[in-house]
Formats: sequence, C-alpha cells, structure tokens
Amino acid sequence: MSSIIRNSCVTLVGLLWLCSPANEVPAQEPEIKTVRLPVTLEGDLKTELRPRIEGYVAIVHGDIGERVTKGKVLVTLDAPELEATVQRRQKMLSQAEASLSVSKGMIEIAKAKLSQAESARQEQQALLNLKVSIRDRYNVLVDGGAVQREMLDEAIFAVSAVTAAIGKADADIAAAQADVGAAINEVEFAESGIQVAKAELSHAVAQEQFRQIKAPFDGIITERSVDPGQLVSPGNINGKSLLVIEHVDVLRGVLTVPAEDAAMVRQGDLVKLIGFPGADKMTAPGGGPLKVSRVSQTLDMKTRTMRVEIDLQNVFDEKTGRYRFLSGQYGAASVTTR
Repeated sequence: MSSIIRNSCVTLVGLLWLCSPANEVPAQEPEIKTVRLPVTLEGDLKTELRPRIEGYVAIVHGDIGERVTKGKVLVTLDAPELEATVQRRQKMLSQAEASLSVSKGMIEIAKAKLSQAESARQEQQALLNLKVSIRDRYNVLVDGGAVQREMLDEAIFAVSAVTAAIGKADADIAAAQADVGAAINEVEFAESGIQVAKAELSHAVAQEQFRQIKAPFDGIITERSVDPGQLVSPGNINGKSLLVIEHVDVLRGVLTVPAEDAAMVRQGDLVKLIGFPGADKMTAPGGGPLKVSRVSQTLDMKTRTMRVEIDLQNVFDEKTGRYRFLSGQYGAASVTTR
C-alpha cells in the first residue's frame, strides 16, 4: 500500500515540474525576411486624349514636357459642319419661338370673335323677347278687333326672323369656340416644337464644345502625335492618341512578385528602393516611410507574378523645372516581410 502511495507522489511531482513556467516553450518571433524585387515607377494618373468629333486640328496649345493644369485647352479643332449645324439649330429655335408668338396671337383673335358672337347672341335673344311680347299683344288685340290681321302677321314674321338670327349666332359661337380650341392646339404644338429645337440646339452646342480638348487633371504632356491641319476623328480608337497626360506629383511603384514570394508580401510591409538617385529621401504621400499600398492578390496568367504597388511622393525642382523621379524609371525594391 505504501508503495502505491509513493509512486503516486512521484507521478504528481513530475506533472507539476512539467507544468512549471520554467519549462514552457518560448513563443517564436515571426520570421523577418527581406525580398528584393524589380520595380518600375509610373504616374498615378495617365490618360490618352482623343477627339470626340471629326475635324481639322487648328491649334496645338501644348507640347511634350509641358506642365498643364486641369481644364487647360490643349488642342482646338476646326469643325465647319458642326458650326453650321449650331447656326441652323439657332434659326430653327427662332422660327419655333416666332410660331409660338403667332399661335398665341391667334388665340386672342379667336377669343375676341367668340366674345363678339356671344354678345350678338345676347342681343338677338333680347330682341326675340321683345318681338315675342309684341306678337302676343297683337294676338290679343286682333281677337278684340283693335288692330288689323296684317300687323299680327308682321309680328309673327319678326319673331321668326330673330329666331333665325339666334340660330346663326349659335353657329358663330360654335365656330369661334372651335377656332379657340384649334389655336390652343397650335400653341401646344409650337411649344413642343420649341422644346425639340432647344434640345437639338443644346446637343449641337455640346458637340461644338468638343472642339476644345482639355486636360482632365494636373500633369505633364508625355506624348504628342498631332500637328495643325491634321484631320482627326473619334472612330480611330486603335490609332495613336493626340496627346498623353500623366500626373507625376505622386508616383506609383509597380513591383512584380514571383509566385514563391507572393504569399509573404502584404499591405503595409516596409519598402526601400534601390538604384534610384536620392532614394533615401523618398517618402510616402504626406510623409512617412514607403510601404506596400496595394496587393493584387492574384497571379498574372502569363508571367505567374503578382502585381504589388507602392505610392511615393515626387518632388518638383523649381530651379531646374524637372521632377526628381521620372515615370518609367526602373530599379529594385527591398520589401521587409513578416
């Protein structure tokens, strides 16, 4: 029995020793690895300027290397047909407005005729009431022998004549009412014509505004493929653009990560550029060290590499008129991963 107790105590002591803090396995620090990758600098914005209408190049307002601001006119096109269209639309709008004015005048004329017809009808109605009263009085007098039968016949004829005049007045009123309705319809039609003319004019003016090709953002002109007198059109999508604009105040460093290292590179990893003059002064936009900004998280089907991007602040030297770093520069980047 004592042997069993002794063995149990030994076992308990062993378990307590294994569970003591002195025998805990220390947590491993995440492995820090540095990956060297090729990097190419690009402008964070880049666009090709193409015409949206057909026309002849009148003026090219900028050339390669020139800094431009958003909204500056870079190319002006000459489009005679479009200018003629705008003038034609303006005349059509003027004609539509004149037609509306005439139609409104016709409404007033028709209303005046209707008022005259209604007044004439009221006069005839009053006259009819008088003639009926005279006829009725003569009818009584004829029965008493006070007047001759001929006077009663004349009174009866007068009532018939006025009744016919009232019928004509009613017809005139109906015709005048129809004229008013027709004039109102003409006004509505003219107003619709004005809306159509305005829409067509607005479209033509909007098209004419495309004669001026403007810079979509601040940047520099990096390519020019157009000269005055050249015929350009929007249909040649696969052809050369007129100008290429890049925004290089902020640059984008593009890294190509091979498949075996793709899983290690993450957003926020520290980056150091190698092979660029003044690379030690490179900072992220707003200051701070360079870090991985974006990770595509997919491999290119052709190269089997992953695209990773970093953002860096470029510096413009007012004395030399040049940026410190150029779009298209190539070098290497050291990425510290965990």
